[in-house]
Parts: sequence; structure tokens; C-alpha cells
Amino acid sequence: MSEQRPQAGDDHPEVITEVSVSEISLERTGTLRERKNPAAGSAVSRVALGLGVFSLLFAPVFGVGVVPAIVGIIVGHIAKRGEAVSRIRATIGLALSYVGLAIGTAILILVALPIVLAFLVSTGYVLGD
Repeated sequence: MSEQRPQAGDDHPEVITEVSVSEISLERTGTLRERKNPAAGSAVSRVALGLGVFSLLFAPVFGVGVVPAIVGIIVGHIAKRGEAVSRIRATIGLALSYVGLAIGTAILILVALPIVLAFLVSTGYVLGD
């Protein structure tokens, strides 16, 4: 069938001329446990992830993402008490919510607040110096 290749120092390589295989039988006794579907996670963790994505998407829109970010942070911390899949999803939702909160707050302070103050000064509600 196959020959071994000579190694360094071998004067006479060994030649394999016959290979035999014996039959292997497999017996199964007992029963297998029923396979469970992987856990989909809790609905609360999905809500936390959705709020995190929503807050991140709408944070640049005059800071609108601040409110869903705060709610996402609260729901995300609640969802971290669940099973492993829920904890992973809740952690990602929390991270997105925190980033959305930071971006939304910065937008509110740097963009929306000066626009509102300018509007109030121009209408006479706030006196400018």
C-alpha cells in the first residue's frame, strides 16, 4: 500500500505490504437528553439594547437621545440580573446608552443651549448685556 520513506541513517527501510482493519461495532444503551434550544435572553435585555441603539442614533439630534439613554441605563442595570445571554446584551445596551448620554449631553450644552439662549434674548425674555 504505502512505503515508508528512508530516514537519515536507515540503510534498509521497512516496507508495509499488508494492512488489515477489524470491524468496530458501536452499541448505544440508554437515552440521550433532549437538546434544549439556546436561550434567547429576556425581553428586558432586548429593550435595553434597543434603547441604547436608539439613544446613540438620536443623540446628535439636539440631544434628543438623552432621555432614552437614561431609561436605557436603568433598564440595562435591571437586565444584568438575568442569564448569560441577557447579561451580554444588557452590557452592550448599557455601553451604548452611556455613550449616547455623553454625546447627547455634549450636544445639549454646546449646540442646543446657545440656540435657546439666543432665542430668549432675541424675544426679550432674557436681557442681554
